[in-house]
Amino acid sequence: MKKGLIRIFAAGMVMSASVSFANNDSVSSQLEGIISSHIAATSKDSESIDDVMKTMHTDSPVTMHIKTQLEQVFPVFDVNTTLLEFSFVGLDGEFAITRAKQKIEKISGPAQLKSHTSDQIIVFKQENGQWKIWQMAMLDMNYL
Repeated sequence: MKKGLIRIFAAGMVMSASVSFANNDSVSSQLEGIISSHIAATSKDSESIDDVMKTMHTDSPVTMHIKTQLEQVFPVFDVNTTLLEFSFVGLDGEFAITRAKQKIEKISGPAQLKSHTSDQIIVFKQENGQWKIWQMAMLDMNYL
């Protein structure tokens, strides 16, 4: 009897894990799509503050700071931004956590901005059933 219960329990755990992994793949794809949209909106061919704001959670403590920063940067600098690496770290309560590496190439603008790669942790939170960027933390930056 014990062996039968153990097998049922083990089978349930395997099925639960595979559902969890499938769910993580779906969340990961959604989050990578949001990062790609965010990056595209900051590149020279778009420079759309409205499109960047669509990727940001409206209650995030950084949303207004990012909007203000982009209002100052877009008229002065042109950049191309490329997503180099993306990895899904996990879900923790109401937050999803990813790590992304990107390359920012300055096309034009003053010397203060230099082309560089950055490595960031990005935290997402759902808003009206959609994942949005909540917070970003820079882990590393290397000038090219």
